[in-house]
Amino acid sequence: MSSKQINIFLTGATGYIGGSILTGLLQHPNVSNFKITALIRGDENRVNKIASLGVIPLIGTNESHDILEKAASESHVVIHTSNSADDIPSVKSILSGLNKRTQVNGKPVIYIHTSGTAVISEDVRGEKGSNSIYSDLDPNKINSIADDQWHRDVDLLIINAAQANPLLKSVIVLPPAIHGIGTGLFHRDSETIGSLIRAALKRGKIEMIGPGESKWGYSHIGDLVDAYILLLDQLLAVYGPNAKSDAKPSPYLTIGREGYYFTVDGQVSGKEVSEKIGEILYKRGILQSPTVTSFPDDEIESALFGPFSWVLGCQSNSKAERLAKLGWKPHRPNMIDCIEEQVDAILNDTKNKTLIQYTYTKKNNS
Repeated sequence: MSSKQINIFLTGATGYIGGSILTGLLQHPNVSNFKITALIRGDENRVNKIASLGVIPLIGTNESHDILEKAASESHVVIHTSNSADDIPSVKSILSGLNKRTQVNGKPVIYIHTSGTAVISEDVRGEKGSNSIYSDLDPNKINSIADDQWHRDVDLLIINAAQANPLLKSVIVLPPAIHGIGTGLFHRDSETIGSLIRAALKRGKIEMIGPGESKWGYSHIGDLVDAYILLLDQLLAVYGPNAKSDAKPSPYLTIGREGYYFTVDGQVSGKEVSEKIGEILYKRGILQSPTVTSFPDDEIESALFGPFSWVLGCQSNSKAERLAKLGWKPHRPNMIDCIEEQVDAILNDTKNKTLIQYTYTKKNNS
């Protein structure tokens, strides 16, 4: 018996995480059985490049309710990565489409949602945080998180939707800070590390939030993609259009209110990251000193990436124990060891040439 085609709708295909997931899907051994639709903005160059991969480009944004709803209603699987952690309207559109699909055909649908470990973070402004650790094997502790935490309103929306519709098989992936060079066609660098590097180039010094003692979890982009593909495969085996009638999920493949998946592979402090960036930029002759100082509080948001910049001063402790039980084996280099390649990527980016020259000139004239 031939396998049925699996319709996958992916958002964020031009981004760092989404673009790398798209590459993972295209390298999947069963890719010939996938029909992949990718939501992208209407840039002709990007549309053509996506289409050249055999992917169907769907022009729209997170605000395109009708487009998102229709695409979701035509899909067996939705993977949402485009500003997904905090964008309620896009999530509502996707959930509406998936619910409509189940109402029509009475069969399960799969929703893989991208949240983040900011939902468990402690806002300590670079100071040492507590030793409280969240494990995805303890969903009750995760579900005790305050409703006003970052991302929590969106996570609750999904959990409640899955509770209301048993055919909606939802999982929430909670990546920590991601590092490594992505494998997508467009945006390939980490916002976390990249923002600190670019701030150093612009400001002529390397900085951190507060004393830099708070610690972040991290994961390599390649290992994160492996986690998504692993979840996709296991969910399809039980709930997909080709699932066997007697298929039983692993006890660790949980969904809905218990369907949380951390992807952390280690921890590092903000100070350690900034020190490594400073060391590299100083050796390259770009910074006058490798010494790390603290951002003035009133300049953090403008120097980095707006109000969410404070996450770089948060403490976040998590364990990816559920994914490990399912067979996830992160094996790529740690965050510190990947910083140099990201510095090189940014320095080689022509968009940064003027900025680098300005910083270098300013250093040598001071």
